[in-house]
Parts: sequence; C-alpha cells; structure tokens
Amino acid sequence: MTKSPLFSTYRQGENRVTSSMLAVFERIDLSLLETLLAGAAGEAGAIQMVSFVNQPVGQGASVPDARISASFAYWFEVKTVRNSLRSDQLVEHLANIAGFNGDERLFVITPDASRPSIIDELGDKRVLWLSFRALSDAVEEALADVRNSVSEQARFLLRELQALFVEDGLLDSDDVVVVAARVGYPEYLQHHVYVCQPNRAFRDGLTHMGFYAEAAIQSHVPRILRRADPVPFTAEEIERRRAGDVLDQRIADAIETLLSPEARQEGSEYGVFILSEPEASDTVRLEAPIANDTVAASGRPFAWTMGQRYVSLSRLTRSGNKLTSDLDRP
Repeated sequence: MTKSPLFSTYRQGENRVTSSMLAVFERIDLSLLETLLAGAAGEAGAIQMVSFVNQPVGQGASVPDARISASFAYWFEVKTVRNSLRSDQLVEHLANIAGFNGDERLFVITPDASRPSIIDELGDKRVLWLSFRALSDAVEEALADVRNSVSEQARFLLRELQALFVEDGLLDSDDVVVVAARVGYPEYLQHHVYVCQPNRAFRDGLTHMGFYAEAAIQSHVPRILRRADPVPFTAEEIERRRAGDVLDQRIADAIETLLSPEARQEGSEYGVFILSEPEASDTVRLEAPIANDTVAASGRPFAWTMGQRYVSLSRLTRSGNKLTSDLDRP
C-alpha cells in the first residue's frame, strides 16, 4: 500500500496538520493507534479496529481455529482555529458516513480548551471530540507506559507530530501576541494600529496584541479588530479603503498618516492591524507594565522577545504579575 508523504507540504495549516497526522497514523501499530484515539477521546477500551478471536463460534457445528476481522469507518474533521467548528458541517459528515457496516465514528479534533457545545447539541454518540492537547497527552502516556512495546520509528514519528502541534500553536490557548514594539507601541498609542512587514507569520486564533517596549510588556493590551495583509501604501489604496466600512476607513487613515520618506515608502506593502483604542472597553489594562527579568546563560539581561511571543490573556492578566518570569508560574 502506498503511504502518504510524511509531514505534508500543504501550505494551509488545516490540511497540513490533517495530512501529517494521517501519515503518522498509517505508520504506527494499529493497537497503538487504538490506544491514542481512545485515550484522547476518553473512550478507554471502547475503540477496537481489528478483532482477534480464538475458536470463534460459527453456525452449526462450525468452530474455526481463529478469526481476524475488521468492520469500521472512522472519519475525521480537523480544525486548527479555535471556536471554528460548524454544526452544519458535522451534520453533513454524519449523513455521509451513514450506511457503513460496523463501527462508525466521526472524530472531531480541535485546539479548543474545552469541549465545543456544538458536540453536545448534536447528541450523536458517533461523534467523538478530542483536543490536540488531549491527543498529545495520550501520546505522552503511551510512550511512558512500560507495558507498551513501541518501536523506535513510532516514537520518532509521534514526537515529530507533537513538535508540529507545538509549532502550529495547537497545544495551548495562547490568544495574545506580544510584539517587540520600540516604535510600534508609541505608534499604537497615537494611531491605534500596528504596522509590520507584509506576510509576517502569526498564529491563528489571536484576539489581542501586547507590546514589549522599554524592557517591559506595556500595560495596554488592545483587541485585534482587523488584520489586513498585504496593504499597499498608495493613494489608490487610500481611496479604495475610504469607500469601505469603518475599519477599512481606519486603514485608509493609517496609510495617509504613516506614509513618510524616512519610514514607509509610498508603493510598498505592509501588514496592518487595526486595534481597539487605549481607553476603549475592548482594550485590557494590566495592573502595571510587566518588567523583563530574562537572563542569558552568561547571566546578562536578555530581551523577552526580539520579534513576537504568545501568551494566554488569562495568564497575562493574572493578578500579581510583576516580572516576565511570573508568566511561567503554574
């Protein structure tokens, strides 16, 4: 049987993650895959893909010595963006799987921190939800269990799959990006935008932006209202955006205001985030700036971020945060 390419080159995150998971699943032992899916879905012992039976009872006097059988259809719906599951999509999937003989299940895998309410509203026992975190934890448990005989190849593949989950931000609920913003923070305070190089990679599911400037995470954490990328800084783009909605008009204002020969050249493209204003109700205010206390191996002070880092809003706004090391507290 021809196997899928390992760690797919699909550019779209959802397709890449799904293809990579399937590539690993088809290369590991079936009993291990049963353990992982059952453990992640909280269905311990309830998932059996292949049955091995000694002396199965047949019709009449027939008692064969053994039987290996399989009759199942496992379907997967994978989301890499939080809170993006759609009920209508799951209903259509369930209609498609009807009619298969044996064990029919629809595994729904998402990065959500808790079980999406849509799953309960459907009320279909064939639908099993598991988070990427639960799947990664099931991998950890299986590899640590001395009773499991896991090959070195399977260990390697599963560790690589976990690394992919980490890289794509699927194991945490970090919804705030904190950007290095020596220039960006003053610009936000004045113009309520953040402008960066075009096509810069950011995780999906972000709701807020923080600013690391003057060796501290500053106290304003505005909501991300819109991201536009790439945006040409041209007179034509200003005119086009002026005809749009309120947020498009704010982009037009940003282009018009921030164009300068020293900073942003006319005709060049940039990524633009429209952010809630400093005093808006959507903007979170920290108790105080969170000072950086990160040090390098040599003991010298080291920047908390020189580009961007991610943290959950709940952890960032936790009472008592004074130093960046406080963000690592459980």
